Amino acid sequence: MSSKHPDTTGRQRQNAEIRKPEIVKSFYQTILEQGLEGASIAKVAARIRIHPSLILHYFGSKENLTLALVDYVIDEYGRLFKTIRLGGLEPADRLEKLIEIIWSRQYYEKIHIASSFSMLAVSFRNPRIHEKIQTLYESFQHFLTKEIQRACDAGAIQTQDPLRAANRVITLVEGARHFRHFFVRGNMVDQYNRDMKKATKMMLENI
Repeated sequence: MSSKHPDTTGRQRQNAEIRKPEIVKSFYQTILEQGLEGASIAKVAARIRIHPSLILHYFGSKENLTLALVDYVIDEYGRLFKTIRLGGLEPADRLEKLIEIIWSRQYYEKIHIASSFSMLAVSFRNPRIHEKIQTLYESFQHFLTKEIQRACDAGAIQTQDPLRAANRVITLVEGARHFRHFFVRGNMVDQYNRDMKKATKMMLENI
């Protein structure tokens, strides 16, 4: 029988619910400054002024903390896409809203590309992180496929293969994300995003 008082257990659970997201965000910020390899448990702890043992208590290892960060990324993008599920939009408007989102500054800046590069790099050496990132892309693929199919069923677009269309959109988004980081600056960004939105619409009508 556990010696812990129920009130104590409840407080510990509540503390974990507060502390764990805070730790993950601290890890994310540390990656931006130090890279994933340099983002040690000690540095993450120092940023939010807690003892490193607390991070190990909640996550067990840096690998588990990295997996939690990928989950955080999934949740952040999920919240962004939920905006198109609200308001009872017609299929054509819903698709327009989706395209608007994936070519917005908000989408691009949701997760800094330095963090993305760091997690992708380590995924080549860590099967668990590789699988988690693959799940992220599969979720995006599934979401886009459903939205494109919805637009097709309503006659908003004439795409013959929603899955292939989704794959092309993801490829365009991911490639543009990396290209934009190195080559698109300042007042070029909005025009670049308009060009990419137009390209996405044209592509959806030609599959």
